[in-house]
Amino acid sequence: KTDNNMLVQDYLELKTALTKDDQKKASKIAGKLIETINGFDASPYGESQQSEIKDILETSLEHAEHIAKSPIDHQREHFKDLSGDMIDLLAITGSSVELFEQYCPMYDNNKGGSWVSATSKIENPYFGSKMLSCGKVKKEYKASK
Repeated sequence: KTDNNMLVQDYLELKTALTKDDQKKASKIAGKLIETINGFDASPYGESQQSEIKDILETSLEHAEHIAKSPIDHQREHFKDLSGDMIDLLAITGSSVELFEQYCPMYDNNKGGSWVSATSKIENPYFGSKMLSCGKVKKEYKASK
């Protein structure tokens, strides 16, 4: 069984691989993330929360599966949606570590894209080395456990 902590760790590793333009590593970590999602234990949460978590994990799984087998541009597109799922999940589960929601206004033809990071320093997973520091912190999650 896996928990929120393990999910966040896999997600953060995936984000780091994308900031480094490392498509192979991102694929490998997405494979690990698939196992983490499939093993997620939602039992500590209330009934309505469990149902929400299940929905979020279903779409997360789809995105992780795409990331595992796609070229980097496509990985980044799915990472944007996966990040939305992660932000939704954190709203329900909280986090046992301090995290930062960050945002790049230029990604996706200037529609923008958010992601979650373990540090306040911007390392953009959507542009990697092209525009590593593009973005800003939108929200801080204090450790809740």
